[in-house]
Amino acid sequence: MTLPDLLAQLKKRWQAFSATQKASIVLAGIGLVAALFYLNTLIAQFNYAPLFHGLSPEDAGAIVQKLDEMKVNYRLTDGGATVLVPKKEMYKIRANLAAGGGLSGGGIGFELFDKTKLGITDFEQQVNYQRALQEELRRTIVQLGEVEQARVHLVIPQKSVFVEEQQKPSASVALKLKPLEHLKPEQVEGIVALVCGAVEGLKPEDVHVIDMSGNVLSDVLAGTGQARTLKNQQDLQRAYERELERRVMHVLEKIFGPGKAVAMVSADFDFSQQETVTTIAYGAPTVISEHTVTEQNASGTAAGVPGTGSNLVPTYPAGTAGGQGYSKQEVTRNYQVGQREERVIQVPGRLRRLATSVVVDASLNQATVKRVQDVVAGAIGYDSERGDQIQVASIAFDKSYQKKLEAEMAAAEAKAKAEARREEILTLIKQGVIGLAGLVILLLFVRWLRRLKPPAPSIEEVIPVQVSMQPPPKVDERFVQVKQTAEKQPEEVADVLRVWLTEE
Repeated sequence: MTLPDLLAQLKKRWQAFSATQKASIVLAGIGLVAALFYLNTLIAQFNYAPLFHGLSPEDAGAIVQKLDEMKVNYRLTDGGATVLVPKKEMYKIRANLAAGGGLSGGGIGFELFDKTKLGITDFEQQVNYQRALQEELRRTIVQLGEVEQARVHLVIPQKSVFVEEQQKPSASVALKLKPLEHLKPEQVEGIVALVCGAVEGLKPEDVHVIDMSGNVLSDVLAGTGQARTLKNQQDLQRAYERELERRVMHVLEKIFGPGKAVAMVSADFDFSQQETVTTIAYGAPTVISEHTVTEQNASGTAAGVPGTGSNLVPTYPAGTAGGQGYSKQEVTRNYQVGQREERVIQVPGRLRRLATSVVVDASLNQATVKRVQDVVAGAIGYDSERGDQIQVASIAFDKSYQKKLEAEMAAAEAKAKAEARREEILTLIKQGVIGLAGLVILLLFVRWLRRLKPPAPSIEEVIPVQVSMQPPPKVDERFVQVKQTAEKQPEEVADVLRVWLTEE
């Protein structure tokens, strides 16, 4: 059967349908198309993976714009905070976005000056420079592992020819930290130093760093050097105490079990710096310098101190005759007594005393208490000469609040699981109903196409056939068979005649 014949047959069968049948077929086709479209959409969701999630509206807009330029199919979920792309192309799209600068967060850095503009004023040039510098600083700050997002605001006044009228620059940095993260004072100081190094004339006290909760993080840098030193000393003391508590609790949990013991350590540090002279010892004297003068005269010539007296009255050494020589030697020695001095400089942070308290949720006798004290003493480095103390007490814990929290957490977890299970069941039921409805519609449609037939033609009147009484001279055998059939089955023959008359 050729295609024109098939189309003609379908057209003829369609025309034979009534209006109700035609409407039913059209509605069934629309339902089938809708079901197939939904199933296609549902199946396509499994082929998409999140490219980015937790995006701000600005970042999401920039990424969507880049995806439109790349002609990539994408979908937005979670109120626009998550971007879905085809799973097979996810890594390729992410690499292309990174190469094209689509992951910068929507801001424009120094690439703003890649294109030169004619007729730009000095004010516009200054504003563009400030915008680019803010974005470059933001990109650097968000590289910290604890920072999720950042905004930098700079106030750069115009330069004045008068020094007294020159305004000071200032800066504000707003940070959105990741969950359960916090910045150390050293990191805040690094951010302040980064901003000060990027802006000419900016001082650290003019940089303000805050978080999204309104906490001023730069306050830890605003204090004096002594205040910062005191805070560092307190942090050192608390860190030492926590380390000892962790070691003691590790031992106690192995003995009594988790949650059966509590340990607290209090450390007393001496952060003062002292210099002490311990001993001064003197040794044997030593020669540090020596000066020797020797005079000799072997002839009888004049000798002595030059001058008139020596020339007038000759002088000779005692015990020598005139004309004989003499000798003279003069030695000068300087001595110094040896001295040894010892100075002891005490480094700040000397541990003066430890006090440890241990509470056990169990009944302990004196022997067990003594063993626990010995174990704790070994864990903390107990020193009796230093005056350390260890207190061990047996007290029953009040666990009503803990039980209440555990019950609430269990109820919340059960509720969350029930909700998730309910959502999963509803989703499966919804998908199953839609799929079943589509299948039923398809089967009904095929069944209607098979069962629907054009109505049989009706005959209004039966015209009897008159037969001549005179027998024909010669009778055909087929005529005899038809006559016999008409006599036996007159109604069926009448129906056949009606159909013939209708066709003619």
